[in-house]
Amino acid sequence: MTSRSLLSTILMSIVIVSAISACGRKGPLEPPPASVTSMPGEPKTATPPVQDKRFILDPLI
Repeated sequence: MTSRSLLSTILMSIVIVSAISACGRKGPLEPPPASVTSMPGEPKTATPPVQDKRFILDPLI
């Protein structure tokens, strides 16, 4: 390999890795299911879990 093709291969690898690493869920972090979110004296209100939207690449994960 010449130095020019090696440099272009490295740059393309960096671009691809950067694009893939940006994938993820957009939104706030989700607390664990067993976390306590209210004070001890307050009544607990259960909120139904939000249905996840399916994405075409979900089966790959």
